[in-house]
Amino acid sequence: MAKRVQSPSSINTYRQCPRRYYYQYVLRLPTRPSIHLLRGTIVHAVLENFFSLDPSTLSNDEYRFGIRAYIQACLFKEWKNRKKELRKLGLSDPELEQYLIESQEMVISFADKFSDKLELKLSSGIGINKAFELLKPEMEQDMGNDELMIRGRIDAIHRDSSRTLILDYKTSNKDEISPEYRLQLGIYSLMYKLNYGIMPDKAGINFLKFGEKFIDVSNELLDEAEKEIKFVHEMTSSENIADYPRKESGLCKWHSGQCDFYDECMNN
Repeated sequence: MAKRVQSPSSINTYRQCPRRYYYQYVLRLPTRPSIHLLRGTIVHAVLENFFSLDPSTLSNDEYRFGIRAYIQACLFKEWKNRKKELRKLGLSDPELEQYLIESQEMVISFADKFSDKLELKLSSGIGINKAFELLKPEMEQDMGNDELMIRGRIDAIHRDSSRTLILDYKTSNKDEISPEYRLQLGIYSLMYKLNYGIMPDKAGINFLKFGEKFIDVSNELLDEAEKEIKFVHEMTSSENIADYPRKESGLCKWHSGQCDFYDECMNN
């Protein structure tokens, strides 16, 4: 069977549970919508829209207030646009309101940290328009490699004359770069090198509740990522369910939910 294109998500899914990978990427069974996935999509859209802000509308004295107001307006607009999808999740109004409040806290935290960086630029004598442009990343960059059959989207790339940083945005409740996140960053870094011919200096996660955390990008990190991509390709060449063993863990079923394929899996 021809290789299927992998992504950081599909590779981490295989690591988590080969049987889940089989249901999602081989059989292509539908996954259930969830508030966490939808909220993540909403917040990512808000951050992308945030950088369309015209900095000339900000005053040097009250830019923090202006930035906060703008990003919250982006959130409320995006939340309203997704109202039908949010309603379909079956959550109560108080539950949806709580998720909106949490999302608001995240984007305000992001805005305040951006304002801190902007303040540093302004203190060096740079005008607000120039300072904003210097801090503005390249957003939502699709990358891939045909030889490795890998595709992915980097949320943000920050380049200046001295270094390149790549960032992924997360709405998680923990600010820990787990092995899964480290592999994801390694794959993004590898794709960046394959596309641009140079390694990024650092790769990191912007945990929107907490802030940014980075790891150094090294040849070792890229080698690990490439090895994992090739391993998953090798292990997913079959269409036989027996070649995708079930890996039972706390991710099968938990107090507030279960794997999208729990019933299908337990009945086989």
